[in-house]
Amino acid sequence: MTTCLCLARFELMIDCNVAVSGLNSTDDPGTGIAVIRSIKDSGQWTGKIIGLAYDALDTGLYDKNLLDEVYLLPYLFNSEALWQRLKDITQKTRIDVLIPLLDLELLNLPIIEPSLKELGINLLLPPIHKIKTHLKLNLADFCQENGVKYPRQDVVTHPAWIASSIRQLGTPVVVKGVVHGSHIAYSAEEATIYFNRIKRRKVFAEMSWGIPVIIQEYIWGEEYNIDCLTDREGKLIGAVAMRKLSVTEKGKAWSGVTVNDEKLLSLSQEIIRKLSWVGPIELEFVKQQGSGDYYLLEINPRFGTWIYLAANAGQNLPLAAIQIAMGQKVEPFPSYQAGLMFIRYNLDMICPIEYMASLTATGELKLNEEKSRS
Repeated sequence: MTTCLCLARFELMIDCNVAVSGLNSTDDPGTGIAVIRSIKDSGQWTGKIIGLAYDALDTGLYDKNLLDEVYLLPYLFNSEALWQRLKDITQKTRIDVLIPLLDLELLNLPIIEPSLKELGINLLLPPIHKIKTHLKLNLADFCQENGVKYPRQDVVTHPAWIASSIRQLGTPVVVKGVVHGSHIAYSAEEATIYFNRIKRRKVFAEMSWGIPVIIQEYIWGEEYNIDCLTDREGKLIGAVAMRKLSVTEKGKAWSGVTVNDEKLLSLSQEIIRKLSWVGPIELEFVKQQGSGDYYLLEINPRFGTWIYLAANAGQNLPLAAIQIAMGQKVEPFPSYQAGLMFIRYNLDMICPIEYMASLTATGELKLNEEKSRS
């Protein structure tokens, strides 16, 4: 196993309990497992890792080598219900830092951040109006206002309008949900199928993505992601660029390699500056064939699922985020290693069925009892 090449940056051992969400690890993986591995493999942290989840079937919940405790949260993203549940959890275990890794969480946590601070829970988040800028319905306006190249798109609320959109944009097109979901379609008929699929897709049993749906121009070229971190003053602490080598049918990176592209890194830094961002952020680009121009595809208000690669390349951004959240001063990373590759693989997790029974029945699971008593 490659260990994180960043130990010299953290002279003191960081002692705190960290809560992490986004623990599903499928062909559309969450970021939680990669963040936890970055923290635990650093050799510069001690404490408990607390998993937060919305479904007992999230695949990463039962690994006792990664998690010490797991707690289920209420399905609906209601800020008051979320605060009450986190308050209940803190009466059982201390949470020093919460790293939210699901996009929808970011729309509620800033509202209750002052109340969470009173519970001893520290976050590193931008203001809510900045978070809303990244939403797919708003991103095109941001790009137009700031001179950032962005694919042409149309926002539709009824499948009858799709044919008109495709006549304007050409084929193929990318059919996107406003929160999640992305499919490449080569005809109006195929785009209609994806429109209906996104419309019906469930976030949880009681919540669907709904409409509108975005029909976006497809830009031919190589895809790149940039994982970045800024401090509370918006200063860039680190940024690592990765070129996708392979993707799943859902467009998620399954393998990739770190690259040192000054043009891309400078563009990302300028976008982050204009956003006045605070905390983790991932930018997704495509480098257009022929012109070499970078088009911004999406902004994710969290670390990317490949953040463990960034940590091993020399920038342990999750560990730095914990330091900043705890009020410590962190200096920017000077560089990172280019030419380092990651590739995902499936792993069967074997555990007693009582784990799931406990989590389903009580909403909590203690994987490491000795740590849980401390």
